[in-house]
Amino acid sequence: MTILHTPACRLLGIDVPVFQAGMSTYTTPALVAAVSNAGGLGIIGGLGRTPDELRNEIKQVRELTSRPFGVNHVLCRLNPAALQVTLAQRVPVLSLAWGRSEELTYQAHEAGIKVLHMVTTPEEAGLVASDGADIIVAQGTEGGGHVGSMSTLPLVPLVVDVVGEVPVLAAGGIADGRGLAAVLMLGAQGVLIGTRFLATPEARGRGHSKDVILNALGSQTAASSFYDEVLGQVWPGAIVRTITHPLIEQWAERQEEWTDAAQQLRPSLEAAVAAGDLVLAGESAGLVHDIVPAGELVGRIVHQAKELLARTKD
Repeated sequence: MTILHTPACRLLGIDVPVFQAGMSTYTTPALVAAVSNAGGLGIIGGLGRTPDELRNEIKQVRELTSRPFGVNHVLCRLNPAALQVTLAQRVPVLSLAWGRSEELTYQAHEAGIKVLHMVTTPEEAGLVASDGADIIVAQGTEGGGHVGSMSTLPLVPLVVDVVGEVPVLAAGGIADGRGLAAVLMLGAQGVLIGTRFLATPEARGRGHSKDVILNALGSQTAASSFYDEVLGQVWPGAIVRTITHPLIEQWAERQEEWTDAAQQLRPSLEAAVAAGDLVLAGESAGLVHDIVPAGELVGRIVHQAKELLARTKD
């Protein structure tokens, strides 16, 4: 046993506290299995997949690994049929975000499934803990894609204090072993990482999105409701962090015009995302300097964290 084999690891039967975020259709069976085979927990992105597609993803992951893995569902955009596939397949971990459902947590537990629930405030953490979530993810606004407004550094210990014995993972702005070591000191029991895993050969990129991440500075991201308003998506309490793009910069100070211009802007926004020019990614993009296999990345993160934590004993 080591300091990195936290209670969260023991609860899920994994070796190291590195969790790969369920990033919609950017995840692949190869990515999920590689993270799990390296001792962490890979998570399939359920958002945007049909029930048949999700069933096939689960099947492929099981062909590539015998280790625990998860499936992520976004509650405010839930596909009930896809969720039922996850429950029927009795995947080891159900990952939830952007909403609350005591009933789904109960159903998962009845199926022998552990529940990982992402939150963006301490208040939300208290609620999902009372619903029975097995592990809570405290996601800071530094993360990519849909995020809240609190920063990781204060959010994590606040959530830890609120939920008591429920294990907490940290997410948002973490890309290496330094981040893992730091959040362990804050009381977290592991990390959930998205942006860094996008820069792996196993992740599904769009156009040259991986190159955009590699070339981005940490200061070159922006978070607003522009993305959702233009696409007509509803994510209560969320803003969307992306690497800066001319379209967003052009409209950043024209918020009062977004709704009226949405129909005009939508094709340009969708085209930019499809080409990989506009990338949903977090501030940790500035820490990404290479494309590395996901399993190797897990090992690298763990090794660096172990070295840093060992120094604290001196």
